[in-house]
Formats: sequence, structure tokens, C-alpha cells
Amino acid sequence: MNSSEESPLSHPVIHSILFLAYVSVFLTATLGNAVILVVFISQRRARSVPNFFLANLTVADLLVAIFCVLQNGAHFVLLGHGHWVFGKFLCYTYIYTLHLIPNVSAGILVLVSVERLVAVLRPLRVRRVFQRKVLVSSSIVVWTASALMNFPYYFASQHMEFHDGKETFAICTRRHIVINDINVLKVVTTVNFVVWYAIPLLALLFIYATIGIVVSRAADISQSSIKGNKLLPKGSNDSRIDSTSGGVSIEKRRKVGRLALGIVSSFAICSLPRYVYLMWSVWRDPTAPRCLNCLQTILQPTGFLFLFLNSALNPFLYAFLSVRFRQCIKDTFYCNKRKAELIEMSSKANKRPPPPSVDTAYDDLH
Repeated sequence: MNSSEESPLSHPVIHSILFLAYVSVFLTATLGNAVILVVFISQRRARSVPNFFLANLTVADLLVAIFCVLQNGAHFVLLGHGHWVFGKFLCYTYIYTLHLIPNVSAGILVLVSVERLVAVLRPLRVRRVFQRKVLVSSSIVVWTASALMNFPYYFASQHMEFHDGKETFAICTRRHIVINDINVLKVVTTVNFVVWYAIPLLALLFIYATIGIVVSRAADISQSSIKGNKLLPKGSNDSRIDSTSGGVSIEKRRKVGRLALGIVSSFAICSLPRYVYLMWSVWRDPTAPRCLNCLQTILQPTGFLFLFLNSALNPFLYAFLSVRFRQCIKDTFYCNKRKAELIEMSSKANKRPPPPSVDTAYDDLH
């Protein structure tokens, strides 16, 4: 395509597809994360150690939906490619939050996964390791690190206005900052790619591979125990162990495996297009002309959509698939508040709850 042709983003079919995609991602991310946040606020028993990190992840993903998806969709779909009508201040804020919040989400994902790894490997120590001070401080570190590392994008933001004689239109973009012959955006973008994508991806791969191995071994041990019990006399008390426990363990192994694959794949696939585009945009020759009417212009909003999709999928991967959390949702939205209060009063009346076990750690994973 040459410059005289209209942008592919203006094509009716492409425009409609992108519009539906942005609306779907926004509604899914907003409603899904809002439901989780309401449950955290209304259900005291939902405020557990793993759910503290999940609450942080929910806040980050909800901010992505509100402050990133809407403006990004308006920027590329509603107002035409490159047009910006929200003013200079929101331009700077938009570009900054567009880099800040997704990185926070990636950091919290790692914290959630580390907590689950400890819960599986050392279930008796998880409460001791993840005390309130550790939970709060680790979350603050993630938010602060992302805020500081992405602050150069705020200074690199650029709001430009143009007049064509009839009307005035503006664009919101980035400019290159060079200090002592060092391109700041190249350094920041590359460091962000390593810190907020490569390292988290390797961490998630290691963590969920380890969890999968532990769950698999536990299932094998359970199967061996059942086979041994079959050799005992029928009247023996030891032979009365639930024969379905092995099947349950195998089913847990499969569920954990599918969930681990979904978590790692979601982060890897959804975040990669955005980083590929960012790396290309800062490392390309800034003096080279850019074709705004070529097919490659679709890649930018597509990459952002994949990134935002991760925030829409996280509620399903980390909350809605959990049996315990689904019960909290029912207690919150299906008029079971009285029942939930009775359960909470009963739990307080009883003695100190038993320490977490490997089985309960598995239950939090699916």
C-alpha cells in the first residue's frame, strides 16, 4: 500500500473485528476482576495468604481494563489510527500506565506462583513464610519497581497538535531521549523485556514444572498405597481407605497439569507480541519513514489486544477454577450471606484450624 490509500484500520471488516475484540476484552476483564474484588471485600474467609497476592493481581488487571483498554481502543479504533482527543495530561498518563500496570501484573503473577510452590513443597511452613509483613512488602516492591523502571516512558511521551486549515487534531506518541549518546528508551525497553517478561516466564516454567512433578509423585504414592491395601484382609481397618482416593489424586494431577499449561501459555503468548513490537519500535531507525497505511499497522493494536487478553484470562486461571473461590462467589452473590456467617461463626467457635496439608495446597490449584 502507498500513502494515498486509507489505513487498513479503517477497513469496515477489520474495524468491526477490532471493535468487537476491544469491547469483549474490556467487558471480560472488568466484570471478571470486579467480581473477584467484591468477593474479597465481602467475604472474610476469602482473605487468605494466596488470595492476598490474587487481590493485588485483580487490582492490577482491573486498572489495565479501565486505564489501558478503553484509551487504547479509542486511540486505534474509535478515533482513527493516531488521533488523540484526551488532552496532553492524559496522553502522558496513558503511555506511562500502559507500560507500568502490565508489568505489575507480571510481577504479581510470579508472587502468586511462588506462594503456591511453597504451599505444595512445604505446606506446614507457608503461613510462617508468608506473614503479613512479607505479603505487603513483596507487593510494594513489585509496584515500586515497575513504577520506577517505567518512569522514563512518562518523560518520553509526546503530545503533538496539527492544523490543516479546517480543524485541529492531535496525536499521542513517544519520542527518543538520548543522554550521552545513549538512547534511554532502548535501554529501558530492553531491561523491561528481560525483567518483566523473560525472567517471569522462566520462573513460571520452573515453578509449575516443579509443582507438576510433586503432584505426579504424590499421585503415584497414592496409587501404590491403594494397591498395598488390596493385599490386606477384607476385615482390616486399613483396607477401608477410600478406594477413590487414587482416582482423585490422578484427577488432581491432570487438573494441575492443565492449569499450569494454561497459566504459562497465557502469559507467554499474550505478552510476547507487545514486547516484540516495543523492541522493534525502539530499535528501528527513527529516521526511517513509517507506513501508516500498510498492513503492519494492524500489528500494533493486535499486540496490545493480546496483552489485555491476559488480564481478562487471569480471573479464570487463578480464581474461577478454584473450588473454594467458586464457593465464596456463591456465598456472595446467591443470597447465602447468612449461611456464610454461620460457617464463619462455627469456625471461630472451633479450635485452631488444622495446619495446611499437601491435599489442601492442591485444592487451591484447581
